[in-house]
Amino acid sequence: MAIARASRANPYIRGMQRSPLPASHRTDEVASFARQFARHLQVQYGLDDVPASASSKGASLGMARVHFDEPHLFVLPPLPAEDAFVVGVELSAAGSRRSFRGQDDAKPGTRQLDTLQPGTLQPGSIHIADLSDPPMAYVCSPFHSVLFHMSRSAIDEFAADASLSPVAALQCPPGAIDPVIAGLAQAVLPSLMRPAEGNALFLDHVALALYAHVAHAYGGARRPGGAERLGGLAPWQERRAKDLLTTQLARNVSLAEVARDCDLSRSHFGKAFKQTTGQTPHAWLTARRVEAVQQMLLESSASLSEIALACGFADQSHLTRIFGERVGTSPARWRRARLN
Repeated sequence: MAIARASRANPYIRGMQRSPLPASHRTDEVASFARQFARHLQVQYGLDDVPASASSKGASLGMARVHFDEPHLFVLPPLPAEDAFVVGVELSAAGSRRSFRGQDDAKPGTRQLDTLQPGTLQPGSIHIADLSDPPMAYVCSPFHSVLFHMSRSAIDEFAADASLSPVAALQCPPGAIDPVIAGLAQAVLPSLMRPAEGNALFLDHVALALYAHVAHAYGGARRPGGAERLGGLAPWQERRAKDLLTTQLARNVSLAEVARDCDLSRSHFGKAFKQTTGQTPHAWLTARRVEAVQQMLLESSASLSEIALACGFADQSHLTRIFGERVGTSPARWRRARLN
């Protein structure tokens, strides 16, 4: 039986408009994109639950976690065909992975893509699947993987924004170890496991970092000679960015939104903001949120759950964890120590 091929248009974001959308609309698109990516992986792996998320600009970067501890052979059918790539990374030692195109690797005409023997997938091992001609795979568990969905249009947009040469394809040897991708996967795990705590600015930075690394390491992207190097933000851009971030503490502002307000691309804005302030927008915003929490702890009788929501945290436990990392104690103890 022939395998049905889906449209090459991105099935996750079909019909999306390029014009700016209200924040609530963009948030709905991000959630829809993440759910669709998760559903495709649930069907492919036969798993009941696949935690997933996405960076704030719906087509930019999908991310999901697949995990199975018991020994098992997974026969993975192809994902829907589209102009996109899936980059997977193993977070722990895993079983074998064998990719091929065709219904049966024993039949003539089937093209085997790579073979890795059982036990040879080490933590940090990556694989890249080109969904323009999506492969099937045999995967032996156990495995603990994070998968990133990267559309070709998003790669092209990133390359243009970053003044890089176009990326024709992504290629890597099977089982290549990539500590950069592994580190980014570890960084997004909390957002995948606790979606309410996911921060749009942080996920946008992960997306930019991953696109930059993959484009250079596996797509051969280079900056043309003589390309202008980016400086910091102009004073008006710094004021506008900080004003937007500080006046929207309770809202999950995206990197694209702040960059657009400063008339810059996302990649240029993120680099220029860090060059100007010494911090990424996410780190700078987190510090301002903690300062706002401290002020409310001293000047109001609001509960910790009320303060958490007012200052942009998902809930009281999220506030307590971030506050402890930044200040070294819990909000309740900090308040008592200063009011007594």
